Amino acid sequence: MVCKFLKIIFISMSLLLPAFPVQSAGSFDVVINEIAWMGTKSSYNNEWIELYNNTNSAINLDNWVLKAVDGSPEVPLTGTIPAKGFYLLERSSDKSVPEISADQIYKGTLSNKGENLQLYDNLGNLIDSVDCSSGWIAGDNKTKQTMERTSNGWQTSQNPGGTPRAKNSIVRKTGTPPPPKVAKVDPPETTENLGTIGEQIPKSPLISLFVLLVASGTAIFSGIIILALKTKLKN
Repeated sequence: MVCKFLKIIFISMSLLLPAFPVQSAGSFDVVINEIAWMGTKSSYNNEWIELYNNTNSAINLDNWVLKAVDGSPEVPLTGTIPAKGFYLLERSSDKSVPEISADQIYKGTLSNKGENLQLYDNLGNLIDSVDCSSGWIAGDNKTKQTMERTSNGWQTSQNPGGTPRAKNSIVRKTGTPPPPKVAKVDPPETTENLGTIGEQIPKSPLISLFVLLVASGTAIFSGIIILALKTKLKN
């Protein structure tokens, strides 16, 4: 009877679970992190896009979509992106980024004139977007340096080929002057410095002998006083 009752409760809960909303990902939990819109030195067709997981938990990307507003490319995502990890999408084949395996292969060309890319989760919520419809704001088609995300926006990668599945490069801002050189200044002659200077003055043998005699006399006198006190206490 108890088993039958528990079975009824289990079936009822199973029917009710779909009615509860599925928790969606938050904005910028996963971001578009790097774009090789110019391809590589080997081929301009070797385009690739990298995603980054900003959270401390792995995220299932099944039924997520990365797409351009103009319709190409449009990539239904699959698989999982690890916590604080990367997800690499390579165009046409796994040869777009030599020696680094793609998480997914996609079709569709990124226009060199720019794209408006958008990332949606499995519930259709916009998680991240990069609007470069008026032109790519970073990256170099001649040197094949990629467009990398920073905490303040976007930058051109320090190296040709970018940093697929790795931390983005750190680029020093052009025109930033080096830190000024500070001239070394000797410290003023304070009482502490005077002590150091005094140690450097040659000492006379007579002064040393006098100091020794004074110290010896003080020690003998202290000994006599201590002995007298002990004798008095015994009496």
